[in-house]
Amino acid sequence: MENADAKITQMLMNGSGVDIVEVRDSTITQFVTNEWIADLQKYLDGWSEKDTLTDSAKEVIHYMKDGAYMVPYGFYQRGLYYRADWFKEKGLKQPETWQDIYDSGVAVTDPANSRFGYSFRGGSSGYQYADTIYWSWIGTDKLADPNAGYYLKDGNGATIFTLPEVKEALHFYKDLFKNASPTDSIAWGFSEMVQGFVGGTTSMLIQDPEVIATCSADLQDDQWDLVPFPKGPSGQAVFPNGFAGWGMTSFTEHPDEAADFLLYLSNSENNTYFAKNYSTIPIHSNAADKDSYFSEARFAMYMDMAKEPDVYRHAAYPQMYEAFATYKTEVDTMYQKYLTDEITDEDLLKWLDEFWTKAYQDEGQKW
Repeated sequence: MENADAKITQMLMNGSGVDIVEVRDSTITQFVTNEWIADLQKYLDGWSEKDTLTDSAKEVIHYMKDGAYMVPYGFYQRGLYYRADWFKEKGLKQPETWQDIYDSGVAVTDPANSRFGYSFRGGSSGYQYADTIYWSWIGTDKLADPNAGYYLKDGNGATIFTLPEVKEALHFYKDLFKNASPTDSIAWGFSEMVQGFVGGTTSMLIQDPEVIATCSADLQDDQWDLVPFPKGPSGQAVFPNGFAGWGMTSFTEHPDEAADFLLYLSNSENNTYFAKNYSTIPIHSNAADKDSYFSEARFAMYMDMAKEPDVYRHAAYPQMYEAFATYKTEVDTMYQKYLTDEITDEDLLKWLDEFWTKAYQDEGQKW
């Protein structure tokens, strides 16, 4: 995925030969800031299918407040995959909280037999998993904005990293790695953590709906299950509403035709088909009416979470800041140093606080 982003960025920098590009939550700020993609608002205003868009779709279409720079093709909301057969062997109940994950993870961990409780992500983008634990500890009511999840409400740029709850959550995060995860998961990314789960090394995995297809192909139906994202002490389960979709380049020589095709890809019938085959959450509210796949079996779990919006909440790292590009190149190494005891919790939290305090001072409020 990161290689694909780099290729798309290079194509956009060249400024020719491209009409429609994939835009993701981690690239939209860069693409808009550099004026590589166009505002689609006038096309959306006249689109006959705009009224069936979900609230999540409308939210990310206007992720950048000054316009509509993309139409999502789906969402990557996270759920908890667990090995139902392992849990049955140990007499464990379905996990519902982060504490359940830890307790069950420790109970099934048996290094001598290469069995571990949890597919930890310590490599690329591992910081995102630490974030979900922080937010589930403190709750979204303390955040300045769901899309600026490192800042406190009414804090004038004060960050969450000074809160005692975040320090407690950081300790939990480290304990989960030390006591319930494979040692080499310090370097795991997406592929390794998924393979750890379906390959019989770990009993729990937090991932997006695209993993449903992998589990269905590699495991027996009674070996695994997918349940809602775990709740923290706040009573909430908080995770990013990851998204990707289509944007139109600002330099296309055929804007009307490109926009028409982009909206054709995004209509209810085509998006429902795409979402089912690509294992994403669809953007239209009538998707379940068009295909029962979205209201039955494993995928129905996401519909269940949607019925409890006060519990299952969305938050995101403040990627609208230009400093975020630098942050992504440094933050995973800092967490790895903490997990391997090279730095202390105070060192890490101080670094996080100072980084985002400076970003606020340099760039101002951006949400």
